Amino acid sequence: MFCIISFIVLSILGIFSASNRELAREALDCVLRRVTLRPCTTGFDEKMKARILGVVITRSEGAARFLNRNFERLAWLFFGLLLASVIFAVRGLFLFYTTGSCNGANSTEFCVFDPTGANNQVSTTSQVCTIPVTPAQMTLNLKKIDLTQFPTLNPGSGDNLFMIACYHCEFSRKTYPIIRSLVDRFHIGLTFIHYPVKEPTDSFSKLAYCVNQLQPDKFWSFNDLMFEGDKANLDDPTYINGLLGKAGVDAKKVNACIADPATETAVKKQMEQVASTGFTGTPTIFYKDQVFVGPKPYRVYAIALRGFFYWLR
Repeated sequence: MFCIISFIVLSILGIFSASNRELAREALDCVLRRVTLRPCTTGFDEKMKARILGVVITRSEGAARFLNRNFERLAWLFFGLLLASVIFAVRGLFLFYTTGSCNGANSTEFCVFDPTGANNQVSTTSQVCTIPVTPAQMTLNLKKIDLTQFPTLNPGSGDNLFMIACYHCEFSRKTYPIIRSLVDRFHIGLTFIHYPVKEPTDSFSKLAYCVNQLQPDKFWSFNDLMFEGDKANLDDPTYINGLLGKAGVDAKKVNACIADPATETAVKKQMEQVASTGFTGTPTIFYKDQVFVGPKPYRVYAIALRGFFYWLR
């Protein structure tokens, strides 16, 4: 086992040193012989053992004696630790690739591949952009919400994504184009639910509601425009009216609908239903029994939709 560990370490050191490359070649020869149950012919293990003991004995004779007596056992111990490290590293890399986190879906624990936690950031009603996700919150579901009240693209597809997002949320704005491209690529359905986590009022939820009620065929063109450009412009009524016109929606009718008390009642009921899902911030994506909190990379959603091996094709 010492030969294996030495080969790995010396191979890395050999990148920077010619002398270490020669030792790495000897270690490789020793490894090949040991795995075929033959002794090392180069005496590599004894050579390296002598070098290590020579360094240790200058500091502690007792430690040198202990090392000499237990050299093989310690080699096995370090090999076990190395193997465990490799397994955990591979597992972390796989989870990061498939879920966006080294520790599994929506985990906010530290991940070396995503040190800033960018894949799990959300905007919340408290204006805190990064929040921990507790196990209880992983039971998020859509059981208490009437999804027919919300706009759905490709309603007859039989395979549907559900997205809770906010027009002003930078994380939602980052995720929405990814979801739209996946919907187009895989020809699946998309139900969009606007929830005002970064807005002082529910006026934008009313806006989305009214556009869908008055001209549902124009809703998705308008929705796409809302997630494009600078979000600072969304606070300008003239800019919003311009987007409505660009999408082919009658701005006057929409504004009249927004001012209608019946709209406020309907939207309030919708928001209460959305809150019943247990979501903690935007964006939150539901797909079958999976929930994705925060802006995941494209590959994470693609793998969830069509499987790991489909994504590799």
